[in-house]
Parts: sequence; structure tokens; C-alpha cells
Amino acid sequence: MRTWSWAPLALVLLPAAVRAMPCCDINSSTPGCINLVGSNGVTPASDFGSFTVIVRDIANNPVVGANVVIDLSGALDIVLCADQLDPGLVVNCAAKTVSHPTDATGSVTFTLLGGSNGAGHASTLLQGGKIFANGTLLQSPTVPAYDLDGHGGVGANDLSAWLGDFGSGQPYGRSDYDCTGTIGANDLSQWLRAFGSGEMGSSCGASCP
Repeated sequence: MRTWSWAPLALVLLPAAVRAMPCCDINSSTPGCINLVGSNGVTPASDFGSFTVIVRDIANNPVVGANVVIDLSGALDIVLCADQLDPGLVVNCAAKTVSHPTDATGSVTFTLLGGSNGAGHASTLLQGGKIFANGTLLQSPTVPAYDLDGHGGVGANDLSAWLGDFGSGQPYGRSDYDCTGTIGANDLSQWLRAFGSGEMGSSCGASCP
């Protein structure tokens, strides 16, 4: 007598969302740094802060509809804008997170608006952020911010704050724009390029408390 196993058929019949394997940190693509930017009051400075997360499972397949969460709760000297000027992003000020689901390719692109708390108040070193997908930790990126004082857009006070971070000898993540793990001349060059672009004349209209 032939014995049938219904397990393979049952697996095929399950909805794709149920059959999907867990997100895999090794196979997913994530940035080592997330640069927080300012805006011109209407449009985020994506040229300086855009980054893409690609979520894949253990079989290296893209995970469609995965909820990608950027968690900055561990970066105590970093502040998110309550309005990210992107209606597709979900901001949770209390949790200090921004989230968005992946598309049909398993990808999602962010440009995060935010800043820091001014000269002399740097506290977070490297890898102060976290990137999750469906609850799985994919990456712990460093979180630099061009608007280092959180006021008046990117300007002279921010340069003063950067120089203070540089002079401290500490690898404060908020000033490590090139993601090398140290603060140096190339970071200053990137800040000056951002300042000169004129794309970051506005700080947060309202910051997350």
C-alpha cells in the first residue's frame, strides 16, 4: 500500500508570506554608515544621505514586504526629525525609529532627516544605530549627522562642533562621514561639500522628543 506524505503539498499551498524564510543578516545588503541630513525645507538632501537596504533570506532570495526598521535609540546624541518629508516612512518618535517595507525586489531606500545636540555633547561612538528586518538584526551602522547642532541648517556652528569632535581624539560616530572609524580630513571635506551644496539650509521643523 502506497503511503502519501502531505507535508510537501501543504508547504506549497501555504501563502508566500507564511512560507518565506527568516531574513538573513549575512545575505542582506546594508550600509555601514547612515548619514543623517538636512533639507531645503521641502526636499531631503538625498545626494548626501540616501542608502538602500536589500533584505534576503537564508537561501539568498529577496524578502518582499519585510518591515525594515532603522533604530537610532542607542545613538543618544542623535535626533530624528518628526517629519521626514517622505509620506512613505513611518516615524516612531518614542522608539526613535523609522520604518518602511521592502518592495518586490526586497529593497527599500531611505534618506533620514535629523541632527545632533551641538558642540561638546557628543557621546556615541561607532555603530550606534541598528537595522532590523522583521525583527532580525541585520546591521549596527555608525550614525553621522551633518547638522551637528540641530539648528539653522548646516552652518558655522556645525563646523565648530565637528572641530571639537575631531580635537577630542574620540571616534564620535556623528562626525565620521566617510565611515572609516576615525575622524579626519576626509570627513571635513565631506562636511564642507555638504555645506557648499546649499541643500541643507533647513533643520528639523520639529524634532522627536
